Amino acid sequence: MISVISTLRDAAKRVFTPVRADLKADPSLRYVLLLALATCGFGVWFRVPNFAGPDEYSRLLQPMKAAGEFVADPGLESIRRGVTDGRALGATFYLYAIILAPVFLLVVVSGQLGEFATLGTIQSRWDLWHAAPAWFWKASLLLGRLVSVALGVGCVYLTYRLGVRLKGRFAGKFAAVLLALSPGFFSQTHLVGEDAPMLFLLLATILLADRYIETGDTATFLWGSFTGGLAIAFKLSGGVAAIVLGAALFVRAARSDDPTDELARPVVVLGGLVVGTVTIWVGIPSVLLGGPAELLTRVGGSIASKTTKTGGLDAPISYWLLRQYVRGLGLPLFVTVVVGTAVSARRVASRWRHVNALYLLLFVSMCVFLLVYSRWEFVRLRHIVPTFPPLLVLLGAVADRWWESKSWGTQTAVRAIITLVVVSTVLTAGLGEMGYVTEPRDQATAWIESNTEQEERVEVYENSIADVAVPHDRKTIHYDYPEEQATLNSSLVLNESRYTDWMRSMPERSPAYIQITSNELTYIDPASTDYRQYPERREYIAGLLGGEYNYTVIAEFGRWERTSTLRDDFIRAIFRPEIGGQEDYVAILVHEDWKATANSTENSVLIESTTAKRKTLHHPSTHGTKVPKGLYTSSEKAVVNAE
Repeated sequence: MISVISTLRDAAKRVFTPVRADLKADPSLRYVLLLALATCGFGVWFRVPNFAGPDEYSRLLQPMKAAGEFVADPGLESIRRGVTDGRALGATFYLYAIILAPVFLLVVVSGQLGEFATLGTIQSRWDLWHAAPAWFWKASLLLGRLVSVALGVGCVYLTYRLGVRLKGRFAGKFAAVLLALSPGFFSQTHLVGEDAPMLFLLLATILLADRYIETGDTATFLWGSFTGGLAIAFKLSGGVAAIVLGAALFVRAARSDDPTDELARPVVVLGGLVVGTVTIWVGIPSVLLGGPAELLTRVGGSIASKTTKTGGLDAPISYWLLRQYVRGLGLPLFVTVVVGTAVSARRVASRWRHVNALYLLLFVSMCVFLLVYSRWEFVRLRHIVPTFPPLLVLLGAVADRWWESKSWGTQTAVRAIITLVVVSTVLTAGLGEMGYVTEPRDQATAWIESNTEQEERVEVYENSIADVAVPHDRKTIHYDYPEEQATLNSSLVLNESRYTDWMRSMPERSPAYIQITSNELTYIDPASTDYRQYPERREYIAGLLGGEYNYTVIAEFGRWERTSTLRDDFIRAIFRPEIGGQEDYVAILVHEDWKATANSTENSVLIESTTAKRKTLHHPSTHGTKVPKGLYTSSEKAVVNAE
């Protein structure tokens, strides 16, 4: 036990000693880290006690499920059942189990253990969310998100470290500041998930790999194998870390006097392989308790779910990559990054035998990601975020070189461009951060709490509690499906025709209110695959919005924008940074029988959107549907009429 504590103390000392040294040598670094804390932490409370998305629920639910199974039936088999039942998650299971420990300790101290144990038997996530007290979800979510915030600040520091090792402190600070201001990056640090931990571990692995090239220290490579294996355990795309370590072996061998002897170091090569493999095996709990078949299932499910596109505008993968970079970085920063990367690539190509080895590792990590994504049909913003730090570090090195140029004209131009890029990125970050205080689901939740009675039910058409606006103490009418059978490779609904029939039978339930999000509007959007795939749902939503069922829109939150062409979509990407976990639009419809009561309750203040008062268009092509402006273009009316 003493030896374990000593090892942990030495590891902590190894981690924090460089941080203290950097803060002492560069006092302005503390302000960079404070900036990262501000951008990563502001708005971290959004959606609490609800979730920003189904993934957050899954990450917190699995440790709860395993704990509930164990309390109900103590034993290894109950833990195995709780871990392997449902979607296979990686090392997030351990991370959020540790985070939930103080919350469960509070449950034990307060004498509510028996009550909470019964929650483990509830299959429906909707019922579970309502059954557990709001304070439990608030504490769990905030603790989980604060860990992501801390990891985000850590990523900014590691980016600074990479810049320092590549070129100097100016390069490190420049790259770190731009990363902290990138909406694509800080949006991931607001969520409970595996993206922030994986990125932190990947950056740590790149640093350790570079240090191994420099020193040849065996322990450094083994530590890199550990952090790389842990990155993979959190998220399979962390496998880039293994390739970076392999590249480090070959780069050191190529620059040594005896390449063969360098590559034939069994403690390094075989030891690193063993450490990495064991870390992956233990780091994925479903593999540890369920066997290698669970790993194959996880890999196969990940490939199947991420290499295909489910609908929307038809475009090549090059367009989706461009679009996500623009939305995640902002157009000015993206253009500057492209220039910086091109200059760095030219530098590496012209002197690759003598160039700083870290250049090679950064290009390897970035190119592997892009090579993998080039085989996909679609990428999301979170997929490309791991390439942000390498790109920004390369840009920082170029900026550092040109900042002190001997040419007065070059120096003036470079400083003007850098100032413009930083200012534009600050504005983009500010626009993104505003989304956390104007989240449509939060505003709709507040509206429902203030303007409806407890017995007045709201019907929703989303299949996750995380995707709707609902107060914690207010039950909703939703589609009831066998959630315990939902897997990574299947639809959450599982029976699409049954879901369609349930949706169209709304008049039998006669809810007081109906909630519509941007997902439901895809059924009446000709640019969406859902438009043609579900004609009965399209007819129902069109009729609902058109007054066929005696419902009218009483409140709207957020904005819905129709994007019929790639040009429209790209323009939107330029002016609207993407913030993960946020909904675009929520509308509340009220039945005519309840409308008078609702109007008197709210004094007609919130009938129009809280975030923007927008006009709507009345189209004969949608049977009188009152739809958000821009949903149909004039050229499409004939198509809709024909159908």
